[in-house]
Amino acid sequence: MSGERVYHGAVRAFSFAFIAIGLVALVMTLANGGGPASLGFLLGLAFVGIGIGRLWAGARMSSGSD
Repeated sequence: MSGERVYHGAVRAFSFAFIAIGLVALVMTLANGGGPASLGFLLGLAFVGIGIGRLWAGARMSSGSD
């Protein structure tokens, strides 16, 4: 297994972890009565956005290196 392949796999794993953490933060915040302007909600959105953005950037970079 090449180092580049391991790297891309790790990036995808961490991206999905960030998305999962963000979704948990969103659900927990809303379940405990937090609104759209609460810190937990905003951090949850940030984590989901970072995870999705990293997946998107990784897909664009890997398709360009062929």
